[in-house]
Amino acid sequence: MKLATRTLIAILLGILTGLGLSIYTPGIYEILNNYIFAPVGELFIKAIKMVVVPLVFSAVVTSIASAGTPKKLGQMGLTTISLFVITTIIACTIGILTAIAVGPGKNVQLPDTASLEQGENGGHGSSTSGSEEVPTIRETLLDIIPSNPIEAMASGNMLQVLTFSLLFGIALALVGEKGQTIKHFISQLNEVMMKLVLIFMKVIPFAAFSLVATAMGTAGLDLVGSMAKYVVSIVLGLVIYVVLTYGSMISFFSNLRPVAFLRQMIPAMGTAFATSSSAASLPITKSCCEEGLKISKNVSAFVLPLGMTMNMNGASLSHGVAAVFVAQLNGIELGLMQYLTIILISLLASVGAPAIPGGGIVSLSMIFLAVGLPIDGVGIAIILGLWRLVDMPLTSVNVLGDAVCASVIDRRMNKIPEVVQSNETLKA
Repeated sequence: MKLATRTLIAILLGILTGLGLSIYTPGIYEILNNYIFAPVGELFIKAIKMVVVPLVFSAVVTSIASAGTPKKLGQMGLTTISLFVITTIIACTIGILTAIAVGPGKNVQLPDTASLEQGENGGHGSSTSGSEEVPTIRETLLDIIPSNPIEAMASGNMLQVLTFSLLFGIALALVGEKGQTIKHFISQLNEVMMKLVLIFMKVIPFAAFSLVATAMGTAGLDLVGSMAKYVVSIVLGLVIYVVLTYGSMISFFSNLRPVAFLRQMIPAMGTAFATSSSAASLPITKSCCEEGLKISKNVSAFVLPLGMTMNMNGASLSHGVAAVFVAQLNGIELGLMQYLTIILISLLASVGAPAIPGGGIVSLSMIFLAVGLPIDGVGIAIILGLWRLVDMPLTSVNVLGDAVCASVIDRRMNKIPEVVQSNETLKA
């Protein structure tokens, strides 16, 4: 049985178990929750938090250092990265607006004890109270650069960790051959951390069952509607994003027909949906782009691997939805600066998001830590429980986005006559 199927079954069993036991046998639920459900969920969340900082640092540094200097990247590289940045910002913004409109976390009364961890001094799992003063633009800008990067890593200040990682990666790229030893070490560290994430994903059905059972037993029937609204918000946001953003890019910038484009991408999107991995679907995506869409090999060979590690539009949209969802569940009012921080962190996180199943969980943890949203409450339990299910369409959109960007870049940069002629045939 596939991991996605087992996870879906675990979610359904978690809903039935949490609701059934809490309603009909609350005493038994209390015992099971205290000694099985909550501890298993807490261990999974701690495991994810454990890998966030080293994975983000190694992935961002490796990605930036591998991309090369602006001189090596050339016009195609800079245009590609600029396109990735713009589409990622649009995706996260649509996610935020969709969640605000749908309101998946509204009208749900959570008990005061609705937390998986009860830390004494808050820590990474603490939430921002409504009475806390929102940082000003000046304070936010000054907080970007860490005075001590080690301290930033130890305290989990993800904005500072990302900034240091980006600067370190740029410096490593500029050093060139002299930095090969460090580059190789950090690349190997990245491989090890991604393997850890893959190991954690193997147990996600058990974690999903425990997290959902705890959430359902804690908040009751109201939470079932919120779970449905959360999934609807993501799916609706993805549809809006694909139609408006990708549809416009395909029509106006690649000069192809959107329906024909999507038809050619079905094998790659199907592989991404089944595996929840951009990396696993890369060979199929490359084949669809080169053979179906007639994108030149020099463009696809550059844009697609780079997009696999830096262009996570589907994941960025889900970041916006998830942040608003958890804020609504906990009665936290997010201000303009916090929304901008969510978009910024999502953008920076997309650079270091691992192209493996569950990689988005790590990125989401970074955003919650950066804006002070609780990472140990019912909201994160629902999101982690549903992640494997939601991750399938998100990865499909990520892969589609890579192909759309490759098509736009090919149209803009490529001057090979036979490729242009092939594109004209495809438009007909």
